Order: sequence, then structure tokens, then C-alpha cells
Amino acid sequence: MEKRKTKYFLIAAAAVAVLFLFTAMGALSSKNKQTAAAPTPTKTIVIKDNGGFSNAISQVANELMPAVVHIDITGKMAQQAPSFNPFGNNPFFKYFFGPQQQQRQEVPIRALGSGVIISKDGYIITNNHVVEYADTIDVKLSDGTNRKAKLVGKDPSTDLAVVKIEPTPNMKYAKLGDSDAVKVGEWVIAIGSPRGFDWTVTAGIISAKHRTGIGALGPTGYEDFIQTDASINPGNSGGPLIDLNGDVIGINSLIVSASRGSEGMGFAVPSNMAKEISRSLIEHGKVVRGYMGVNIQDITPEMAKSLKLAKGTKGVIVANVLPESPADKAGIEQGDIVIHFDGKKIESVVQLRNLVAATAPGTSVKVGVLRDKKEMEMTIKIADLEKEQKEAQAQVGNKTLGVTVEKVTRETAGKIGLEKPQGVIITDIVPGSPAEKVGLDKGDVIFRINNTPVNDPKTFQSVISQAAKEGGAMLLVRDVRSGRVGYITVPLK
Repeated sequence: MEKRKTKYFLIAAAAVAVLFLFTAMGALSSKNKQTAAAPTPTKTIVIKDNGGFSNAISQVANELMPAVVHIDITGKMAQQAPSFNPFGNNPFFKYFFGPQQQQRQEVPIRALGSGVIISKDGYIITNNHVVEYADTIDVKLSDGTNRKAKLVGKDPSTDLAVVKIEPTPNMKYAKLGDSDAVKVGEWVIAIGSPRGFDWTVTAGIISAKHRTGIGALGPTGYEDFIQTDASINPGNSGGPLIDLNGDVIGINSLIVSASRGSEGMGFAVPSNMAKEISRSLIEHGKVVRGYMGVNIQDITPEMAKSLKLAKGTKGVIVANVLPESPADKAGIEQGDIVIHFDGKKIESVVQLRNLVAATAPGTSVKVGVLRDKKEMEMTIKIADLEKEQKEAQAQVGNKTLGVTVEKVTRETAGKIGLEKPQGVIITDIVPGSPAEKVGLDKGDVIFRINNTPVNDPKTFQSVISQAAKEGGAMLLVRDVRSGRVGYITVPLK
């Protein structure tokens, strides 16, 4: 009996021990799990003002206002008023009746904007759209002095321009800072003449950097805007965006607003871009841009998956390499992924395009690419974009048909409503040419010549030259205005 009681006791003790062991393990496991998954609070940041920040905006504004100017322009803008056409924009009626007659008329305009003096010589940065149609440019300084200004140069592709006045005694000029160093959330101030209220100061923060795709500069524009919620209105254009160190980190350019007034969506051209553009305008009277000779695309998640790229791979894919271009001579191939340019990591088409454009022609640059998942480095000698474009136009803008054409890229196709990139798009027409006589317009797309597909300028040139020997060509054309597609016969000599 005693032995049986001892046996039961031992069994019960063992059961309790096992239960305790599992409970302890569960508690330990739960504790470990809780420790691993426990969220952590953000750090408390204490900023001691000591009276500095509360006066910073006032101090910066008072220091910079003398470097900001009010700009008044008078000029004329040409407008075209088409005469009545009962057949609308039908390309087939254009063939029989010729192009619609245009009546040009010049309309006098007045405009105002702002600018910022950037040198002791009296050079002033403003927006292209402020001085684009100017015949006379009047500059008013903060001390009430008025000066006539001359246009040094303008660049529609960045909406920047430079004008010059004769320096005045005690004139102040501002320093262009490093826009790459500014951070989202930083305080900034804007100074300008919104709606004619001169030297108005507004404050806000940097809302975002590297804003692109706004479309304000057109398909050939170089967009890389700083976004700010500092109040900007019409008249602020060309004025400075300034950090609290007193450095100009942007040139206010545009707003996005349904009400045409400030809604906290202002955009400024970064000062680093403004430095390069103003330097080129002052030295050459125009902007000299670099050229590499590739058509590139951003890498989508679907592309990355298909190419089996490592997670987090950044870069742009080369869709096409133009023959005899710097990229072609350096060994860049279709399908290569550009990951570095001149030591900078590449993350987007816009970034690479801007970097190439900002590189002086003749400069040799190291370019890193991924090919078959292997990293390679090549040296590219950057060419002159304007020179290359003129040579291409000289080859294609022939006297035979009298048009200049460009390849329809994927981006162009999307903008004009084509399902896929095909054909060549007309970018210019020679007055009095066969093309003008049959009613072809800028923006028309030519798909075929004598039933031969033409998808690039080189093929176009070859086929049209052969057609000229036969006395004429039948073009399959998409009309830019109506979107209709049809055949047009062009007599050629």
C-alpha cells in the first residue's frame, strides 16, 4: 500500500514538472516573440531656438531683398488666325485644296516678373517665359533705381533666361547655393512681385525634390523641379527660393493650381541647374548641351522580373543606340542597363538625360552598365547635342520632299495616341516644298512610303530618295489634327 502511494506521488510530481516545463517554455517563447516584434518609439528631438529661428526669416529676407529685382517687359506676340475651311482638318481635302491659309497678326503684350542679381557685373537670372517675347526689358531695383536691361540669352528647355543691367553703386547680388544639399522639410523663403506687389516675402518648406513629368516645358524640356509650399503667384516667376543660410537654392518658375493662384504647389528650377544654364548663356549666348546617342527607358518591375535582375537594381535600359553616336563608338549595346554615369548612380531616365545634357561636349565620362548581369565600365566622349541635331536634320530635311523627321519613340507614341511606336513624325516643313503643297503638317506621322515601312530617319531618307527617281511617292500618313490615317500621293522631281 505504501509502495503504491509512493508510485502515485512520483507520477503526479512528474506530470506537474512536465506541465511546468511546457508552461515555462511557452512563456519564454512568448517573451522572445514579444521582444522581437515589439515596436519602438521615434526619438524625441529637442531643438533649442535661443531666439535664432524666430528672427531667421526676417534676417534672410532683409539681406536678400536688395538682390531681387522687378522686371517689366513690353513686346509683341505673333498669333495665327486660320481662315474658314468647310472641310475641317481632313488630310484628303488638304491634298486637293492645299494647306489651310493662315493669317498672322502681332499682338502687343506687357508682362511682369521677378529676377535675382547673381554677379557684380549686373547679370540677372529670370524665367524664359518672362522675357520670351520682350522688345524692351525694364528692371527696377529695391532702392527705386530703374535700368534698361539687355537679353543675354534664354533657354526654353529649362525656362531660364539671363538679362544684364549696368551695375549701380552699392548694388547687392546673391549667391547660388547647392540645391543637391537641401532636404525635404527645410524652411525656405520666396521673394518676388506676385501680381505686381513688389518685394513680397513668403515662407514655407521644401515639399519635395526632383519633381518631373509635370509637362510644363514640353517633350524636349529638362524637368527637375524643387517643390515648395511657400506661396507663389503670377509675378513671382524668376524670383529666388532661398534657404535660411541666405543662399539661392532655386528659381521660382511655375505653380500647379486650378484657381490660377497659390495652392501650396510651387515649383522652382534647382540652383545647380541654374548655375550651369546661366554660365552657358553668359559665355555662349546659348546653352551648349551634351549628347550620348541612346534612346533609354525606365525599368519597370515587370522588366526587372523578366530580366531576372537582383532586387533593388537601379538604372535605365538602352532601347536603341544611334549609329556612329558616342555611345555606339564606346561599345554601348541595345539592352544594356546604365547604372552609373560619371560616378553617379542612375535611377531614372530624367536623371541620366539631365546629367548628359549638363556635361560639356568633348568630355570623356566613365559609364557603368549591366550586360547579361555582368557589370562593365566604358568611356564615352560626349558630343554636342545641337551639332548632332543639325547634322541629322541636314541628312533628313532634304529638298526632295521638304521635311525633317524624327523616329517615333515609345514616349512620343504615348503622347500622340499611337498604340505602338512606329513610323517617323514630321518636325519641320520647308515652305513651298512638295510636302507643303500636298498639305502635310508638323506632327503628321508617315508610316509607309510606296508600301515600304519607314520607322527611322535613315530608312526614310533611303526610300524617299528611291521614290524621287520614280517621279513620286505614295505616303501612308496619320493626320496630326484629325487622327485619321490614309494614303496621299506626292509628285516628286
